[in-house]
Amino acid sequence: MPHSSLHPSIPRPRGHRAQKAALVLLGTCLAALWGLGELPDYTLQWLVLHLASQQMGLLIKGVCSLAEELCHVHSRYQGNYWKAVRACLGCPMRRGALLLLSCYFYCSLPNVAGLPFTWMLALLGLSQALNILLGLQGLAPAEVSAICEKRNFNVAHGLAWSYYIGYLRLILPGLQARIQIYNQFHNNVLRGAGSHRLHILFPLDCGVPDDLSMADPNIRFLHKLPEQSADRAGIKGRVYTNSIYELLENGQPAGICILEYATPLQTLFAMSQDGRAGFSREDRLEQAKLFCRTLEDILAAAPESQNNCHLIVYQEPAEGSSFSLSQEILQHLRQEEREVTMGTVGTSVMPVSSTLSQEPELLISGMEQPLPLRSDVF
Repeated sequence: MPHSSLHPSIPRPRGHRAQKAALVLLGTCLAALWGLGELPDYTLQWLVLHLASQQMGLLIKGVCSLAEELCHVHSRYQGNYWKAVRACLGCPMRRGALLLLSCYFYCSLPNVAGLPFTWMLALLGLSQALNILLGLQGLAPAEVSAICEKRNFNVAHGLAWSYYIGYLRLILPGLQARIQIYNQFHNNVLRGAGSHRLHILFPLDCGVPDDLSMADPNIRFLHKLPEQSADRAGIKGRVYTNSIYELLENGQPAGICILEYATPLQTLFAMSQDGRAGFSREDRLEQAKLFCRTLEDILAAAPESQNNCHLIVYQEPAEGSSFSLSQEILQHLRQEEREVTMGTVGTSVMPVSSTLSQEPELLISGMEQPLPLRSDVF
């Protein structure tokens, strides 16, 4: 499955297809060399010479990088020169072993090119100098994206964890108690299955108005949940509040739920509007998708989020479309009600262990027919 269960446009983490393609290329090249009738010894000599040249070239490139890093050794490496050397040249044991092997094979194997060592070393230095000056070996955008995702360097990764630790992890454990208090004073208004969850809206274009009625006049503010306070980072009694909205259909009330946007999307949108951030519209869309996927993974492993949180991811259609945000939300609420009803009926005919082993399912945004709710219902 190439995309996340939250929305078809959210990509899954990258796999190992590049390595598989390299394996196919390796087999193809070996078959081609065998078909050309080249002697294995001759091929091995050239291969070893090429690999040795690559290692020498990487060493020269690392030395050039070290010249810059030594100017920042106190600010970036706490005055530790050894850390700066490791940052540029990698593991010294590994680099030293590869350098020794390169020199050994170059001196022991016949010089098939007939070129002196000093000439080849000068050529390697020339090629690396041109690569650095002209940027001939820069990483492709896909490679940069893969590295950032693998090592969690993305803006989205930090935003997702900040949103969870600084907000969701604080309010979700006490959400049900606040709903009960609210119902005691408001005639059990929040009584449906969907009404007992915090519904978080994720527009992938990051368009997050401060007033939900601006996004859809059929979404009408009703009340606030009882406030929750906590001491945070030196702030005494910091207040957290959530809003309850009534959804209209054909001018009549059709549903009630606790609803809000994911506030970090406002940060992504503001960054794309500020030239100092160097954040393009394409970057914003990519980071919004990764933010949704990362938060989905975080909440899937968070016990306090189980059955307390529901993510609604959608993509704003082009102008002139009949898309309605209130209908999108109602579709999710009704699907949740149907799933709860089906689960209640199922408990009378199935063993408890069978019922508990079934995974919840999610209705994907933009689909006409209801689909099973998946693991993104928390």
